[in-house]
Amino acid sequence: MGEPTLALTPKAVARLQAATEKASRDFRSDVVTVPTQAMMQSIIEATFGDDIYDTEGDPSVSALENTIAELTGKEAALWTMSGTQGNQICLRVHLTQPPHSVLVDARSHIQCMETGGLAVFSQAIPIAVKPANGVHLTLGDVQKNMIPEGNIHHAVTRVVCLENTLAGTILPLDEAKKISQFVRSYPVPEGTNPVVMHLDGARIFDAVAAEGVSLKEYAACFDSVSICLAKGLGAPMGSIIAGTKPFIERAKYFKKMFGGATRQPGMMAAAALAAMEITLPKLKSIHSLTYDISTKLEGLGYKLALPAQTNMIVLDLAAMEIPGSAFVEYCAKYGLTTFPSGRIVFHHQVTRETAATLVSALSKLIEDKKNGLEFSSKILQSGCT
Repeated sequence: MGEPTLALTPKAVARLQAATEKASRDFRSDVVTVPTQAMMQSIIEATFGDDIYDTEGDPSVSALENTIAELTGKEAALWTMSGTQGNQICLRVHLTQPPHSVLVDARSHIQCMETGGLAVFSQAIPIAVKPANGVHLTLGDVQKNMIPEGNIHHAVTRVVCLENTLAGTILPLDEAKKISQFVRSYPVPEGTNPVVMHLDGARIFDAVAAEGVSLKEYAACFDSVSICLAKGLGAPMGSIIAGTKPFIERAKYFKKMFGGATRQPGMMAAAALAAMEITLPKLKSIHSLTYDISTKLEGLGYKLALPAQTNMIVLDLAAMEIPGSAFVEYCAKYGLTTFPSGRIVFHHQVTRETAATLVSALSKLIEDKKNGLEFSSKILQSGCT
């Protein structure tokens, strides 16, 4: 007699439904989603190869890597355990000999949220640039901040790293093309590798869906791309990096060095593939809901720090003299979870009902502010990613 077909038990289904309802009220990030039943079933049906011992790799992981390589138009791809690990692996492959520097947006994940990994792993310094337009880096920003060869006092720019989306805003394809053409033709001494382009594309699917452009065309502007599977796509964990075959072969060494070797990654890869089928068709509707709520909040008197272009609303709480702790506390009174930064993130498990509850909570907050209520101010940790 064969083994019985596995399926989720009623207890597991009930627990998953409760977790999904909780996620629908969590606006801290799009990493707070939980697997759907289809994703859980894909985990059960996944392959269980070993990331190190099985030289041909795990079939589920290979299927995911091939899918991303095809979608981005790159030769090869590699599953990693997190976006931070993926970015750091890419930069370590590109950065071969210090002194060197990486040009990044001053607000970027690589600069602000990766615990100084660029300095630790690659012995590189970031050249952190604030975009002149306040939204995204432009060709002018990059041109002004490149560090050329010839002055021994400075670490030469070897990588330009762009991020899309960043705080929910889009770096347009046309601008990425202009920057890429400039960087790839930037003069370097004979025998020196050209300056390369890296994309922290953690939410690149959100970006291209909102702008209505081709992912392949966007990825063509970059030598390497990192894509998070757990953010807008809603997978349990993991990221993917993509590039040329030699690049990925070299990246495998650093994946192992950085603790990325795993035993049965096929389960997470299978869940990611299932997540993509579920969430990719929903991205535009998520963006639409985000924009609708941002319009309502502006109607209430809130100021936005950035335009709401994809799945994020960033309130300028400081300009309104509203403490971050008050923002968190008022949302909590309505059963909602937020960060004190004023960033509000929508995802595929946020419902119109919970979005309406958010408006109610913030309506009460601004009403009390206008009525002169003094808010207590406490320092709360904000872990935006």
